[in-house]
Amino acid sequence: MTLKVKYADFNQITRSKTVPAPLPAIADLEEIISHLLVPIFPPRKGIRLLGVSLSSLERRSSGTEPQLRLAL
Repeated sequence: MTLKVKYADFNQITRSKTVPAPLPAIADLEEIISHLLVPIFPPRKGIRLLGVSLSSLERRSSGTEPQLRLAL
């Protein structure tokens, strides 16, 4: 999971966290995102873009699950 922050002055930072296994619930994803955001807020300068990306995703082998939603 990667958090990218682009500031108003066009500087940018990224923070990432790798988890050892697939996350079983959206709450787990939200918790990791919160931990990545804590050092950044409150921002000292304006933020023009805030993005979260997920990589190395795995597909479940049994049945189909509904897509999880982020409460933003």
